[in-house]
Amino acid sequence: MAIQKKTIRSFATVIILMIAGGVIGFLGAQFGMSASKTMPGLHVAILLVSLIPVYFIVVGFHEGGHVAAGILMGFEFRMFVIGPFLWEKQNGRIVFKWNTNVNVSGGMAICLPKDSENLSNRFSIYAAGGPIASLIFSGFTFLLYIIAGIWAETSGWLTITKELLSMTSFLSLLIFGLTALPFHTGGFYSDGARVIRFMRGGDVARFDLLLLKIITGSASGTRPRDLSLAEIMEAKELAQKLQAPMEVYIHSYHYQVELDSNNIEQAEVHLQNYVKLADEVPGGIRNAVWLDAAFFYAAMKQDAERAEFYWKQFAPSALIPKAMVFATEAAFLWLKNDKPAFEEKHQAALRELPNMLDKGMSIALKDKLEALQKSEPQNLATHFDQPIGQAV
Repeated sequence: MAIQKKTIRSFATVIILMIAGGVIGFLGAQFGMSASKTMPGLHVAILLVSLIPVYFIVVGFHEGGHVAAGILMGFEFRMFVIGPFLWEKQNGRIVFKWNTNVNVSGGMAICLPKDSENLSNRFSIYAAGGPIASLIFSGFTFLLYIIAGIWAETSGWLTITKELLSMTSFLSLLIFGLTALPFHTGGFYSDGARVIRFMRGGDVARFDLLLLKIITGSASGTRPRDLSLAEIMEAKELAQKLQAPMEVYIHSYHYQVELDSNNIEQAEVHLQNYVKLADEVPGGIRNAVWLDAAFFYAAMKQDAERAEFYWKQFAPSALIPKAMVFATEAAFLWLKNDKPAFEEKHQAALRELPNMLDKGMSIALKDKLEALQKSEPQNLATHFDQPIGQAV
């Protein structure tokens, strides 16, 4: 019965998103067709070229809404990414960097709570900040569109400005609708769904809160062994009680905590629990499961056969950090005692570490690679069926 309800909810979500996408596509097409009929070709070209910067501005306001709400709730700003621009808090200062990680170029904001007081309500406001900002920005640009329309006929550039404002208002309203709509698909909760879950309270809100604290803490630079094991254990108990599909991520973090603490036998137990629930992970990032397992059995257990078993299940994906791939290949080469090739992959992994979204994991991964560099394999592997380097 639970599986049937889950299937019905997933199917309903897909149908709603398809309908919403169809309506949005129709309105967008109508706008484009009407504009192309009444505007000179140069103006249409300018509008098309402006789509990307307008998109970044619209998403920037959305993510900025999350940041503003987070600060209002007493959270600490950690990171803001939009397109090629990245601002990050380091050593008490906010520094600008160029974003080279395409996986987060669509927009991301991270703010972390400084205490645990009334976190459910505060996180719900934090989640609502983005959609609210999008709605406000849509209304503001629509007002400017109306004002520009009064004088648009007197200047070609005012006409372009008017249409740009119209496009900006429409896109911001679109972002509001898509993020405020409560849905859950592929392991992802929309802002609207998160607000509802937090406001409901109880075990569901507590589980979401714990998972969010673990993920954001790790992403902002807390290495696995410094995460709260008590919160991970509580989250695991709640996940099992609620039969939450997100339980798989708790096992992943528990594995990383034990691995980073050099509790290898315990790490293997939690890794296998993680592997057993791999089907709950969206396809695009499921390959991280196989990489984690392949790296563990190559580097930690020196078990070439099991390492290769998981390696063969891995397929390249844009959602998987290259540092993880290079590190796993380096572990295989270390197990073969091929020092020159290992060093090449080791250096490649180190170069990619800054691009990992999860800063805490990147710290732990760097330590493991350096430990391999300083050690010799005890169970020397001489052959792998799958050539090293094939995955990249």
